[in-house]
Amino acid sequence: MPNIRENIIIFFRNIFKSNKTPMIADVTKENYNEYRLSYDTLSKVFSQLEGIDAYLIGGISAAIQTNQDLYRQNSDIDIMCKIEDLQRLVGTLQKLGYKVEDRRDIKTRNRVDENGNFHAMDHELNADTDNKNMLGIGIFTYQEKGNTVITHSYAFNEREGRVVGTEKEMPRELFELMYDKRTIDYKGMKLKTQSKEYIYMSKISGKRDKDKLDASIIEPSIDEKSREKIARIRELQAKTRSYRVLYDKDGKIESRTKTLSLEEKVNDYLDSLFMKDSKKTPEEIAQDVIKSDDYKRLIVNHPELDSLIADWKQRSINYTYQDKIKLLTKSYTETLGKFSRKSIDNALEFLHNRRINGGRKDKDIPLTDEAKEIFELMKKYEQEIKNIFVDNNVCLTHITSISPEKMEGGVLRKTIDRANNYETERVDGVFASSTPVDGNNPYIARNNNGMILLGSSTYIYGGDNIDVIQGTDGSKHAILRQPNYVYSIYPQKFKPVCTLIIDSKTHKPAFEFSEEWISDSEVDISDPTQVRGVEEVRDVTSLLEHYTILCDKNSEGVGIKARQMKSKDEAIQYISKSIEEGRIRNINKETGINVRDISGMDR
Repeated sequence: MPNIRENIIIFFRNIFKSNKTPMIADVTKENYNEYRLSYDTLSKVFSQLEGIDAYLIGGISAAIQTNQDLYRQNSDIDIMCKIEDLQRLVGTLQKLGYKVEDRRDIKTRNRVDENGNFHAMDHELNADTDNKNMLGIGIFTYQEKGNTVITHSYAFNEREGRVVGTEKEMPRELFELMYDKRTIDYKGMKLKTQSKEYIYMSKISGKRDKDKLDASIIEPSIDEKSREKIARIRELQAKTRSYRVLYDKDGKIESRTKTLSLEEKVNDYLDSLFMKDSKKTPEEIAQDVIKSDDYKRLIVNHPELDSLIADWKQRSINYTYQDKIKLLTKSYTETLGKFSRKSIDNALEFLHNRRINGGRKDKDIPLTDEAKEIFELMKKYEQEIKNIFVDNNVCLTHITSISPEKMEGGVLRKTIDRANNYETERVDGVFASSTPVDGNNPYIARNNNGMILLGSSTYIYGGDNIDVIQGTDGSKHAILRQPNYVYSIYPQKFKPVCTLIIDSKTHKPAFEFSEEWISDSEVDISDPTQVRGVEEVRDVTSLLEHYTILCDKNSEGVGIKARQMKSKDEAIQYISKSIEEGRIRNINKETGINVRDISGMDR
């Protein structure tokens, strides 16, 4: 009759005989019995993965990283492998009795050949087995591109009734902080898992009991160095690019849309606050946020907010009213995108019709109710731009060759029946500009004969009003014979000129501000509440560094004729011939400043 010791040995042999797996080192009988499926699956699978770059992911990594016995049930285990190793991983699992399939309920490029062998062409797969002693396996992939690592995952979205994928593009530094590249010897098994810092960070804010349990298991091992790693993970994660991928019924990518990172969300939020408040500085905006209840609630789970706010504050330290306008334009353009294409087209056609009729209203086409709403939105956009100028005490400029002493009646008079910059409206008004007069504004050289801008750096200046003189140091200067006067005007009486366009880069509808302003009442130049001051301008040499100035000596309208020609080549030949004939002066050539070949400069 067997003694007690022999009975115990037989008992243990019977337990492990059914599993065909050697007893896991240093695991108690009770623990092994309870979590036998998890232990056996880990042992059998990872013993076959030598040479395959694969990581065990999920909460089970907590026990492995802390070298503890398993402490909770697992319904399956998840493995992430390098995309190049996917086929080998699938083959290994098949040898262990797994059936690998794609559970997105859509057709994919994955295929089974005539011999029944599965060929993994797409990623994110499920491996199941009829062996009741083994757990199912979820398979995910990552790929390396230079110093960037891309991870892939997907899940069925019940609300949308379709599978939604996620792609994250992260710097290699972040990947190596999230995934521990060391091979860990866990109870006789050699495997790699997520890092303990990443597991702890992702679990500590979880609401599920199992997440809280996983975090509590790792917490005792989190030291100061670990906390520094967690802070760095959060910092890098906040800036990681992520894409939302939708599949069609055939498994092809239907759309791939970039989702906002936490950094982008913070920046957009702070930008919106800065944009909406026309007076506060970025420093004041940041301080308001830090004092808010929302911040106090969010900072608990997102300590990286502090560094993101600090980064925004540093980035925006040189923000000006012009940045407010850019943000304002972006915001209103996003709202514009919510209108139907039919209404957008109706509004665009209305404006086009205005242009071809010289801005006159007598031949306007009808507008739909929604198209009318677009123009109401544009009025709000104009008003907010004006608020920024008024609240920040930003002056407009009116440039003319008439000095204050010769200004009739001491007022800037209205120009009668003139189209605005977009030629969409004819007005009787005083025109002004908000383009800064900083020595680079071409309008400071303009005279009564006008100016034709031909390209981003070329214009024909009407009339022969520039003398080229040589200074005592030998350098040459461009001096106006008849000076211009810049009247600095407060914007209270003026409205900005804006319109609706199709953006040349995005090919989407957008609002645009022309920097032009119009007042339907005259401006008293002696009233300090209307005009801040007047500056006389004679030296326009600095313009030559940025523009090519061509003077139409006889005011023949060479520039206008060039713009009306059928092709650019024809226009350039016409201008070049005019220069050769002496009808056009090239001021850049005369001064030797920023001289370029006219025949090819605007091609």
